[in-house]
Amino acid sequence: MARDNETKAFQLQRNQLALALVGAVSLLVVALGIFYFRQSRINAMHEKLLMEQRLLRSQMNPHFIFNSLASVQNFIVKQDDTKVSIYLARFSELVRSILNNSLEEQITLEQEVNTIENYLELQKVRFPEKFDYSVFVDERLDVENTFIPPMLAQPFIENAIEHGIKHKDEKGHISVRFAQKNGIMELIIEDDGVGRKKAHEIRMQYDKDHKSLATGITPDRIEVLNRKLKRKIIMEIIDLKDEQGEARGTRVVFGVPV
Repeated sequence: MARDNETKAFQLQRNQLALALVGAVSLLVVALGIFYFRQSRINAMHEKLLMEQRLLRSQMNPHFIFNSLASVQNFIVKQDDTKVSIYLARFSELVRSILNNSLEEQITLEQEVNTIENYLELQKVRFPEKFDYSVFVDERLDVENTFIPPMLAQPFIENAIEHGIKHKDEKGHISVRFAQKNGIMELIIEDDGVGRKKAHEIRMQYDKDHKSLATGITPDRIEVLNRKLKRKIIMEIIDLKDEQGEARGTRVVFGVPV
């Protein structure tokens, strides 16, 4: 009798152990399935974000290339062979760097600064008497090991020239500054052009359907980037005014985690 009870107890214990083992294996399978599903969704979302960024960046490049080719055409019409040669050489170098950078999610600060300087030099050939420029990089920033999204500044520099400086009677100035501030890299683009309100009024006289790539695409890019960043990129556009309250240009500020 005692032996039968021991056998039954042992059998019950084995059954309970087997049941617990089956339960544990089932939970493990479910957990692995959930993990795999979530990881697949994360990977799919990551690929989608990359594609969206590349698509948004690709919408900038044709606009820039169109303006540049229009300038080459203008030099050819004026039979200015020297400017054509200089412009085409700089244009080729810049387009190559832009196309290379557009394939990357992030580039070094050094690459971004070089692209900005090449772009500004190219625009100086177009408008030699319209503006001067300065590019400043905080010495605390490691330009070779600081990574940022490509072409954040370029569309706003283009806006400053095409819609701010170009409509100014006297010579203008554009400054681009990269500064280190509490773990954030500040990118500041500032011009002393006619201001956004006046630029909009002028633009509406000849192109009522115009849509700014800078103010349209860049916020979309930042939204896409911020979906996967713990510390978000911020952007602010400030209308500058003098003591009399008159427009004296525009300042664009990016805060980029580094």
